[in-house]
Amino acid sequence: MNKLKIENFFVENTIKSVIGLSITTTISYGTLFYSFTIMSLEFEKYFDWSKSFLFGVFSIGLLMGGLITPYIGKKLDHYGARIIMSIGSILAFFGLILLSQIETKLEYTLSIFFIEIVSTFIQYEAAFVAFSQIAKDKARLPMTQITLLAGFASTIFWPFITLCLNYFSWREVYLILSLFHLIFAFPIHYFTLPKELKTNEIVKSSPKNICQNKKKSMTLIGITFCCIAFPITVVQTHLLSILESFKVEMAFAIILGALIGPAQVASRVLDMLFSKKTTPMSSAFTSSILILISMFALLLSGYNLTFAVIFVIFYGAGQGLNYIARGGLPLYILGSENYGKNTGILNLFIKIVIAFSPFTFALMLDNFGNIFSIIILLILSLISIISLFLIPTITKDKNV
Repeated sequence: MNKLKIENFFVENTIKSVIGLSITTTISYGTLFYSFTIMSLEFEKYFDWSKSFLFGVFSIGLLMGGLITPYIGKKLDHYGARIIMSIGSILAFFGLILLSQIETKLEYTLSIFFIEIVSTFIQYEAAFVAFSQIAKDKARLPMTQITLLAGFASTIFWPFITLCLNYFSWREVYLILSLFHLIFAFPIHYFTLPKELKTNEIVKSSPKNICQNKKKSMTLIGITFCCIAFPITVVQTHLLSILESFKVEMAFAIILGALIGPAQVASRVLDMLFSKKTTPMSSAFTSSILILISMFALLLSGYNLTFAVIFVIFYGAGQGLNYIARGGLPLYILGSENYGKNTGILNLFIKIVIAFSPFTFALMLDNFGNIFSIIILLILSLISIISLFLIPTITKDKNV
C-alpha cells in the first residue's frame, strides 16, 4: 500500500529522475549561484576589490549564460539530457577549481564567465528538458517537484558555506564545493537519467496539445515571461530599498523578506497537489496575477503595513509558480518537439531581462521615485497577463 502511494505521487518512470535531479539542481544553485552572495564578501576582503566590480562581472556572466541557452537547448534535444548534464557536472567541477586559484581580476572574470556558462548545462532549464524527454506531455508534475525541493538550495548551502569558512580558507571551500559536482552530481546525472533519450525521438508524444501557430505563440510566451521577469528580479534585488522608500522600518522589512520563502514553497506545493486539475496555462496566469496584486499592495504599503505583508506573500507565491510556468507552458503550447531549442530561445530573452533589470530599476528609482517605478512594474505584470490571454491554444487538456 505504501508503495502504491509513493508511485501515485510520481509520474510513471520519473521517481529516480525526480529524486536525482532534485539533488543535482540543489547542488548546482547552491554552489554556482547562491554561494556568490557569501564568497563575494571573501573576495572583497582578500583582494580589496569593489562590490561594483565583483557584481558587475557576475551580472555579465549571467548574461553570457543566457546568450548560450539556445545552443545548449539544441544540444539537449540532439544528444539527450543525460550526456549534456553529465558533461556539465564535470565542467562545473573544473570551473570551481579554477575559481579557487584566481589571483587577478582577469582570472576572476574568466572563471565567473566560465561558471555561469556551464550552469546552463545543469540548472532548471536543462532539468526541464530532461523531463520533457522522460515524461513527455506529463512533465509538468516532475518539473514542479524538483523546483519545490531545489528551492531549499540557499537554505542548505548558505549555512554550509558559512560553517566551512570557519575552518577553511575561501579557496579550500571552493575546492570542497567542486567535489559536490564530481562525487554526487556527475554519477546522478549519468546513472539516473535514461540512456539515448532525445527530444527529437518523442515528437509525436502529444500532438493534440501543440498549437499550430508556433511563431505567434513563441512571441507571446516570450513577452509573458520577459514582462513578469522584470518585477520578479527587481524585488529579488531591491526588496529592502523598495520597502524603505515606502517608509517601512528596516527591522520589519527583514521580517517581511523572510515570508517570501514560505509563500514560494506553499504555492509550489499547491500547484503539485492540484496538477491533475489545472494546466500550465493556469499556473502561468496565477503567477502573473499574484505578482500584479502584489504590486498593487506595494503601492499601498506606505499607508498600512498590512499591505506590505500582502505584498511579500503574494509576491513570494507568484515567484514560486513562475519557474514552474517557464518549464511547463512551452511544453503545453508548443509540444515536445525541439523543446530544448524553444526554451533555450525563450530563456535567452528572459535572462537578458534578468541581467539588466536591477540596474534599470535603480535608475528609475533614483530619477522618477518609488511610485512611478512600481507603477511601471504593475503595467509590465498586466502586459504579461494580457499576452497569456492572446496565446492561441487548441485544447484545454488538464493532464499536461
